[in-house]
Amino acid sequence: MKKSKTLWLISFFGVLFTLSGIVLGGGIIEKCLELNGDYSLQKVMVAVKKQLDPQGLNTFTMDEVTRLEKELSNKDISAAARSGLINNSVSFNSIAYPASINGVDSRYPKFTDVSLEKGSFITSRQEEEGAMVAVIDYDLALDIFKTANVTGQKLEIFGAVFIITGVVKKDDSLMGKLTDSGISQVYIPVGVMLELDRTAGIETLQIRTGDASTLDQNRNSISSALRQIGKNPSNYSLSDYNIKLALMKQLPKLYPFVLGAVSIITLTLYLKKTLSRLYSHIRSGCRTDYILNVVKSSLAYIGACLLEMLLSAAGIVLLWLGIRFELYIPPNYIPDELINISYYQDLLKAAIQGSVQNMGYIASRPELLVNTSNILLDFIVFISAVLGAVLLYAGFRESGYLSIDIKGMTAVFAVLMAVSLAILAMTAFFADLPFMPDIKSILVVWAFIYIKILFNSKREESGI
Repeated sequence: MKKSKTLWLISFFGVLFTLSGIVLGGGIIEKCLELNGDYSLQKVMVAVKKQLDPQGLNTFTMDEVTRLEKELSNKDISAAARSGLINNSVSFNSIAYPASINGVDSRYPKFTDVSLEKGSFITSRQEEEGAMVAVIDYDLALDIFKTANVTGQKLEIFGAVFIITGVVKKDDSLMGKLTDSGISQVYIPVGVMLELDRTAGIETLQIRTGDASTLDQNRNSISSALRQIGKNPSNYSLSDYNIKLALMKQLPKLYPFVLGAVSIITLTLYLKKTLSRLYSHIRSGCRTDYILNVVKSSLAYIGACLLEMLLSAAGIVLLWLGIRFELYIPPNYIPDELINISYYQDLLKAAIQGSVQNMGYIASRPELLVNTSNILLDFIVFISAVLGAVLLYAGFRESGYLSIDIKGMTAVFAVLMAVSLAILAMTAFFADLPFMPDIKSILVVWAFIYIKILFNSKREESGI
């Protein structure tokens, strides 16, 4: 009895971990898309490489942003500036409160989700007029005024008086907590910030792409536009988030693909074995009788074999439809020649130089969101693939020692699947992640489990 409880516990965690990569992985991707504003990840981010530009010579001016907009016609651009000062603060009644001051434009919420608790964000009219307005976050509002109802109140920023027009809602989701810098955020018009703080510069541009191309043409067109305005593209980090999204989306599908491929191989071998068995049966009968008589006398057996073969073939087709997806490999990871040592050396060198150049660089919120999503996704998919596979294997191996028929085993694993999905739904709810189960992948997992149960049962019956 104790052994059976341990077996079911191992099997349960195997199923739970296997499904976690599918359910929570999909939820993480959807949350990342949601937190990246209306344009989601259909954008390219241009960021100054800080290590190459300690003096801020490569930052953009408002005129350069305008010229870039003309070069990239029909593409929205959002500019964000940061202060060159180490410590920034806002003042109220002569009391300074530490805060990160962000110079942004009215298009910023389209690229990064800014949910407001009260008031409104910076408008295009306020931006054009150079209005002295500010949007602060919920924590800063409570810290200074002890309430979120602060629209119309005044703050001193960079020695000038600003009117608060909005309060950003506190993000209590898992993603929000992981990307929280712990410093209160204040948003003011980017043009105003550049006038008041001479150390500030536009370090980040978010450019909406016309399509979700993953062939590097978005980065190429933006690099060309940068050259047209007198900027060297090598001084900037160009991140195409369409490519990042393509890589993220395929990650939770890899483990179900492996399970489906194993199931397809199993069914293919069984189909071959059944065909061989049917051929041997007919051939053996033909040694003593005519083939028509052999077929007539074995109609039930032949029909059963043909049905098994038909079901196996149908299972193979359905599994393939469930697991197939277009594997995406970024263009820069594909060498012109397969055996090209210099290419791989250059790739490694570029990765090392990139990490060195970004030392000391403070990532923007969109970068933090995507990087955090990737880390969470990698961790969950790793747990799903490794622990899920090991525990499922152990569960199936030990289940052979229990005297449970195929119906009982199927019912138990069906319950384990249902309970696992319910637990994952609750986990997604408490983590404030969308519950986004990939039905095809879940069915592939169930098909894998059922095929394992079926063939384990057949082995036991044959005494293998």
